[in-house]
Amino acid sequence: MDGSPGPKQSAPKMMLGFIVRRCAVDIGHTPTADEFAAWANGESQNGKGYCLFGKPISPTIAQIMFRQPGRLVTVRPGGLSRNDSGRGQ
Repeated sequence: MDGSPGPKQSAPKMMLGFIVRRCAVDIGHTPTADEFAAWANGESQNGKGYCLFGKPISPTIAQIMFRQPGRLVTVRPGGLSRNDSGRGQ
């Protein structure tokens, strides 16, 4: 009928609370705003750098995110897959 959905409609969305919990698992404790921003901004791990939300976030933005755990946000495809060792890029 109208055609296929646009790329924004098919982008993966997750609740912020889930993403913060994933960060907590990765770093071993509930993150501070500074830690969450650094984690989401993808301090280079294993030679790969990335920003989970498509662009860097500040600790101030992280504080705002902590207050909205039920909000749906778009994340980069595969952004929560931190173990990319099987991908040869």
